[in-house]
Amino acid sequence: MIEILLALTPADYDHLARAVQVEAVPNTMDEYCVAASILNRVASPYYPSTVENVIYAPGQYEGLHYKNPTPKRSVVLRLKDKKKMTEAYN
Repeated sequence: MIEILLALTPADYDHLARAVQVEAVPNTMDEYCVAASILNRVASPYYPSTVENVIYAPGQYEGLHYKNPTPKRSVVLRLKDKKKMTEAYN
């Protein structure tokens, strides 16, 4: 997991934040769990290998298709908390 977190680009964090904003309860561990599930898919050979392609894949994270949120800086900053991200992943 830590390897994936270290490899994330600013664009990846923006895409994660968009998905988290439409799928998770704000300001809860749910945000980290949604992000961890996306990163788990990125690491899987059964899903696309980028955050963007995972979240915009047909039938996935449907809220993005009709809400198309702008990533909130506060959400991006929370998702950069590697300790909480690792905790959610485990």
